[in-house]
Amino acid sequence: MKKYFVFIAFIAISSSASAQYKLSDFSIIKPSPKFYDTLEMLKTMPESVERAMLESKAFTFYFYSNSDSALYFAKRVEAFAKKNDIKAMLVYHQLFIGTHYSNIKGNYALGLYYINLSKSEAKEYGLSDKSFDGTSTMMQLMSYAGLGSFSKVKKMLANEGSAAVRDAYIKENTWTPEGMIGQIFGSIKEYDSAIKYATLAININDTMPLALKWGFPYIVLSDAYNHKKEYQKALNILIKGAKDIKTNNFEKDIAESMAISAEAHLGLKNYDSAIYYANAAYKLSSIVKLTNTILNASNILTKIYTKTNKIDSAFKYLTLSNAIKDDISDKSKLNEIENITINEELRQKQKEEEETTRKKLIIGFSLFFIVGFTSLTIYNRQKQKNRIRQIEEDRKNKELEAAKELQISLLPKTNPNRPDLDIATYIRSSTEVGGDYYDFEIQNDGTIISICGDATGHGVASGMMVSVTKAGLKGIGIEKPSDTLHKLNNVVKEIELGTLRMSLNLVKITADTLEISSAAMPPVYLYKASTMEVEEILIKGLPLGGLKNIDFDSKYKSFNSGDVLVQLSDGLPEAPNSKGEMYDYDQLKNLIQASCHLTAQEIIDTLIKSVDAWLEGQNNPDDITLVITKKK
Repeated sequence: MKKYFVFIAFIAISSSASAQYKLSDFSIIKPSPKFYDTLEMLKTMPESVERAMLESKAFTFYFYSNSDSALYFAKRVEAFAKKNDIKAMLVYHQLFIGTHYSNIKGNYALGLYYINLSKSEAKEYGLSDKSFDGTSTMMQLMSYAGLGSFSKVKKMLANEGSAAVRDAYIKENTWTPEGMIGQIFGSIKEYDSAIKYATLAININDTMPLALKWGFPYIVLSDAYNHKKEYQKALNILIKGAKDIKTNNFEKDIAESMAISAEAHLGLKNYDSAIYYANAAYKLSSIVKLTNTILNASNILTKIYTKTNKIDSAFKYLTLSNAIKDDISDKSKLNEIENITINEELRQKQKEEEETTRKKLIIGFSLFFIVGFTSLTIYNRQKQKNRIRQIEEDRKNKELEAAKELQISLLPKTNPNRPDLDIATYIRSSTEVGGDYYDFEIQNDGTIISICGDATGHGVASGMMVSVTKAGLKGIGIEKPSDTLHKLNNVVKEIELGTLRMSLNLVKITADTLEISSAAMPPVYLYKASTMEVEEILIKGLPLGGLKNIDFDSKYKSFNSGDVLVQLSDGLPEAPNSKGEMYDYDQLKNLIQASCHLTAQEIIDTLIKSVDAWLEGQNNPDDITLVITKKK
């Protein structure tokens, strides 16, 4: 939500428990040394109305720059208002919290709960304010649109949208609701209406002095043009509004405009510009924690890298997008919100029906016996279902254990023992049965073929792909790595395992050379002792099992004393911390360079210790595999 929403300050007239408050407007405040002094003062200030007032200002200060801090201060004021029964303060800050969840966090269900709660309590307390009514209605519309209730949004727009614009004319800031209505039409995919209202907002905005201009309508309009695939128009609108967007200096607006610009450049096939703006949007929205913009930027980067055939990068951002979507659509969280909303509705109904309490009690006692009998019946049936479910779970657990034992049996019992090499390996599955795989083949002349692979996903299905891969390698034999991948790909494709795929790299290690070939695996890292530098070797190629008769490339490298070869799956560099940030390939490369003076096993220990610290006790969502070969 923007500065154009009216925020309410509460000014105490007396310090008694029955203190009265009048409402006055204030806008989102800009950073200043004085305000940072105020934040320091809050650390030691006792609980009071004055402290709550300052914390309310802190909420508006952090609204766009740090969403977690904004919510922290808003919830502190809400708790103070509840404790001291300050009804107006409670109602407005519940609206602020709901607005922040919907507009900044993208959690529309939780946002709608707080918005509906503030409206119902405002009605109960007899609070009447057109600014509150307009703002809460707009945010209801935004939340319903975010939850996909398009028909409800259309009905509300028809009934209440015109009233919001009429009230805005009285206050002489009509470009605000015009722009918001444009955004809401965009949210329900009615882009012509979005363009109509956003254009009206810009036309009125253009007549205002610089201090009162807003960049927001330009963002709404350019986004609508993007969805209509009129990409150059979208860019032109952003260029026109750039001055106002920059003047407002709201990180949310800037991040959204960058994401929209990236989408437009992608539509125009300006891939370098699209990557630049999408990365910028992703970084800024990650700092401010704008969930929707993070998701949009990730989706755009996935599209770009897919179109430019950069499979690893596309997969990286696709994984991030899916993780965000899973978090937003977490069923348990939505169920909690639904339960809270239902309880609130019941509480309101109970108050409205106080006169019929006696009848309800009589009916309730009658129903008690019916419900008790029904509950007993349901309990017995549920108990029987639980027994059947437990039997089924025991059966599945036995099958998983058998699959796990089979997977372990596919791995080599020991590592090759060649006098000039120090070899160490590591594998950790994220579930009972993983999809990662490593192996070695020792040829008659002492040449070692080092194998590292990663099947699609993890679990029993990916374990099956690992079995097929190992059997295929044994059947066709390993000669030249690129030719072997070509043959193995046809074998896997012939079996037709649906959407299952296998990424794999093969490294042929002779006395002093490496021949490296890869099918959609992450980079291989080669530390050269002579230069003390790490080379990142990325060989493009599709995963096995996709298309028939695919050719694979090879690269040749010298392998001298002190050099270190690192093969790995993507589970380690793409491990997320508690904030959803990836460990990252650059961090991995730097740590490899710093630890290559150690033995192969010590290098593995260093890498695993580092990624476990990054995970902060969380289970890694993907398998981790490392194969380290050091030339003595």
